[in-house]
Amino acid sequence: MNKKEILNIIKNLASERAPSGLEKARGEIFKNQVEKLLKDKQIPVKIDTLGNYYVRFKGTTGKKAIAILSHIDEIGGTVRRIKKNGSLEFSKRGGYEGRWLVSQTIQILNKDGVWINGVIAGRSTHSTPPKLRGKELIDPLELEIFIGATNREEVINDYKIHIGAPIVFSGEFELLNPEINNDILAGYSMDNLAALTCNLVLIDKLVKNLVDEFGIIRVPYDVYIVATTREEIGTEGALFFVKNNPIDRVIGIDIGIVSDPKSVSSDIKLNAGPVIVWQDSLGKGIYDYDFCKDLTNVAEKNKIFYQNGVFEMYGSDAGKTQKWLGIPSALVGIPVKFSHNVPEISTLSGIEVTAELIYQYIRSLKK
Repeated sequence: MNKKEILNIIKNLASERAPSGLEKARGEIFKNQVEKLLKDKQIPVKIDTLGNYYVRFKGTTGKKAIAILSHIDEIGGTVRRIKKNGSLEFSKRGGYEGRWLVSQTIQILNKDGVWINGVIAGRSTHSTPPKLRGKELIDPLELEIFIGATNREEVINDYKIHIGAPIVFSGEFELLNPEINNDILAGYSMDNLAALTCNLVLIDKLVKNLVDEFGIIRVPYDVYIVATTREEIGTEGALFFVKNNPIDRVIGIDIGIVSDPKSVSSDIKLNAGPVIVWQDSLGKGIYDYDFCKDLTNVAEKNKIFYQNGVFEMYGSDAGKTQKWLGIPSALVGIPVKFSHNVPEISTLSGIEVTAELIYQYIRSLKK
């Protein structure tokens, strides 16, 4: 795929929001994209009871299977309380910090399925005492959302918002400076729209190069491509899928943390290739060493630029499948700046090269 095709796919996926637990609208776009890529292969796209979307390419032996995971959902919030004055208090849905939330625009899904616009309230600098201006740590539980309502009844009856309503962060999704640079993306939910798109680029490569006219992939492993749910709230979809399917190894596609000089993560660059992650979760997530080595060998053999990474405040689908299910797992990250903020930054080339690395790994699989 060229950059224009990849851009069209990721923007199409971004057109539907997917707070954790409500991934179906974006999942259906993923399903439609997969079906276009499969064309006449007669390979079904399936959905399990936790909402994971997946496609299985049957291998030449059927004795082993590998799953390539990328998650559908995005960070957001949940309405926790409707106040008498019409403002809303909220809880986090997924992990992020409060310091970037003030004055962020958001959307709330009401009971009629309509997205209602709101703003996370922040006290004006004109009315903030000097001693409070330097406060760095903001607890989201202390913040409120303004939607224009003047009382609780208006929120419930006119805006049709209820306690428990999901929230997502607003924004645009587009090339950052398209007239100058046709590679750098800016937008919400880059974690994990970039990886979800990467799996579609990977499917395209598999179908064009490894899948025969009967739908059989010419490697000894069955290959599952999976769009998982509920990753941001505990990797529930991945654990459910891998536990209920005969999977022998897992590759998770997620984000690689592009860090600033004060970061505690590895020195990852935006344009230096996919990140092979060796460890995360403050040292509690150790990926399969030989699996990571195999990926580096494949990258070097095929002259694919890559980066080695160790992350701290981070976890993934692949980390949990290994930790809790004992399945050898590896994680490949697409470089992303400003993760779990809005906007996040990534690149179309990062998506494509990550897909190429995983494609070459699948191609190298032996009995």
